[in-house]
Amino acid sequence: MKKCLFLMMALLSFGGLTVKAQSFEFQYQGQSLKDGDMVTIAAEGNIFGELACETNPSTNPNNGLVLKLLSSSTANARAELQITHNTLKAQMLQWCMGGECWPVNDTKVFTKQFTATENVQVQFDATNIQSKGYLLATLKATVGEETHQITIQFTNGESANAQTQVWWGYFGESDFEVLDTSIGIGTPAPFMAGIRIPANHKQVGSATVKAVRVYIVDGLPSTISDMKVWISKTLPTTPSEADYVQSITGSLKNGANDFTLTTPYAVNNQAFYIGYYINSSNAYPVRCGGEDAPNAFFISSPGYMDWADLNGNGFGKLAFQILVDGATINSNCASIADFAPMVASPGQDVEVPVKISNGGENDITNISYTVKVNGKTSEERTINTPSISLNGTRQVNLIVTTSPVEGEFTYTITITKVNGNPNTSTKPSASGTIATIANLKTFPRNVLIEEFTTEQCVYCPDAAAGLHSFLTSYPDLASRVAVVCHHAGFYTDWLTIDASEQYTWFYGGGGTYAPAFMYDRYAWDGKTPVVSRDGYKESVEARIAKTSYANIKLTANFNADKSAINVTADCERGWNFSSTPARITLFLTEDNIKARSQSGGGSSFIHQHVLRSVNDTWGKVLNWSDNNASYTYTFNLDASWKKEDLKVVAIISGFDSSNVTNCVVENAAAVVPGTETGITGYPVENVREAGRYNLDGRQMSAPQRGLSIIRMSDGSIKKAIVK
Repeated sequence: MKKCLFLMMALLSFGGLTVKAQSFEFQYQGQSLKDGDMVTIAAEGNIFGELACETNPSTNPNNGLVLKLLSSSTANARAELQITHNTLKAQMLQWCMGGECWPVNDTKVFTKQFTATENVQVQFDATNIQSKGYLLATLKATVGEETHQITIQFTNGESANAQTQVWWGYFGESDFEVLDTSIGIGTPAPFMAGIRIPANHKQVGSATVKAVRVYIVDGLPSTISDMKVWISKTLPTTPSEADYVQSITGSLKNGANDFTLTTPYAVNNQAFYIGYYINSSNAYPVRCGGEDAPNAFFISSPGYMDWADLNGNGFGKLAFQILVDGATINSNCASIADFAPMVASPGQDVEVPVKISNGGENDITNISYTVKVNGKTSEERTINTPSISLNGTRQVNLIVTTSPVEGEFTYTITITKVNGNPNTSTKPSASGTIATIANLKTFPRNVLIEEFTTEQCVYCPDAAAGLHSFLTSYPDLASRVAVVCHHAGFYTDWLTIDASEQYTWFYGGGGTYAPAFMYDRYAWDGKTPVVSRDGYKESVEARIAKTSYANIKLTANFNADKSAINVTADCERGWNFSSTPARITLFLTEDNIKARSQSGGGSSFIHQHVLRSVNDTWGKVLNWSDNNASYTYTFNLDASWKKEDLKVVAIISGFDSSNVTNCVVENAAAVVPGTETGITGYPVENVREAGRYNLDGRQMSAPQRGLSIIRMSDGSIKKAIVK
């Protein structure tokens, strides 16, 4: 489980709601209807021998749908009928209410004001139905300041495929596969967290909320002293200020916890917030997952932090759902997002990474798709996908066959089926360009890991130990990795340089924290390349698996008096891979620096991979000639730097000052001065001891008695016993 130190604030208004006694209601066949209830009517033959659906088959109010006044005999009323789905192909749709009838075949929304009597029949008819299918319509009525809404469904062999009750949320369980983390402010504090449902929400606007589901961090239940569910039209400062609040009693468990609302909440197409309050001795009690989404994560800490909307800050969605009755959710609904430009050889099968979102109630496990390029559409392909739950989003690699000729072409991918059924999404297609180049040259990829760390960060020693464990446990991967540590992100310290502070720009403006990492400055969530600790092996493997179109041959040598290091980077590219001019950045790092006052690290903590100097914060533009470029630079050395612990790291990347996600590193190299590298991240010549550690993963400043683990400069691991 990852933990992020949350440091941002946002202030929103709050208020209250006055509840009045109910003055009218809808009834069907003599039974009261709650807001969000659905009336379902199957097609039957009428007196004319036509197939029809009727809300009132007779003049008897108890046989059909009526609006019933409860506190008066007459009142001014306003009604609105909105048709949200219709595949019946009825020859006539007619709506009668308040003594007047209107044809509504060509109308999606129809509104009428009238004088209501004690029982107002709602005569809504679909006559002479010509097709199998179904119709969904929402009927909303207002008397005075009071509004109620129900859903009418006409069916002929098909229905909306929506359960009466369904767990709904911006968050789906498949989002745990994308991001699974918990957040807090670094110290135990009460928290309020919630989501927002906008007005007239197409899926749950006409529904009733019956329960909530809170996903609780493992080990958290025993630490919770107070927990409440709250609902409010505006964000409340405390639970008591919400329009609805309910205390949680009974035992809690790790994972999903379901709480039934004592009083169900009718949405009535109004905007509202819903969430929970939690007071725990755990410093990171709020669980989240998946990718960011609008309205999907609001958080505050009463007495510590005002309300903040976390959309766009890389924290994902609140792990929270609501049980809704009467939701309008179709099945088999897969939407797909446009994909980034790619390059490949002509006539090659390539994997195109696309993001697929599920707008249907059933998990997506299988899709069929076609590809259109140059006016020709491919045969349908079918693949199994990772499970994608309702409102969840996952990246899926789709096989696309490239054009047999060279050039840049637009490819359109259309998801035709979901789980073997026709796709009902309104966004079933995505486009992107793929450039085909003959004799395309590629290179093995090395990975740049950048760590944000400071001596004031109490969790940073643990992250350093985790990184070290990865490097020592997987020497083959370590030989393809270059590491640079920026002393920034959580205040600064005596090792901070200006460039490291400027690199906090990569957080994306949503606040900074440490420990934090970047892998090739690649934005995993499409928002920011900065991620929390852990996942070292998985992140490096994912980047190494990506083809690189650039290579660096790096040499570095001391000058005669060892007061400077002269660096030469000979670069090669397979094609013009960057949307901005490709740049080269050189870092000079130093290992084995004794800490002055490292929080959580003890008196013997040793810093590694510390950034000492850089040729230019954002790199220098490379001048290519026939896909080759050479760059030279000289690092002037500070007398306090230990020359035997210096290393030069080089990267080729793009840089876009307006977009933190458009600065991805294409390849990296690292060299100890006096050696030479090609594609490996660590030198293979003049191998020396690069770090010595005890069995707890702590670095030693000098050999100590007992068993030691030694990392060599080529990434290999050795063990030694000192007697």
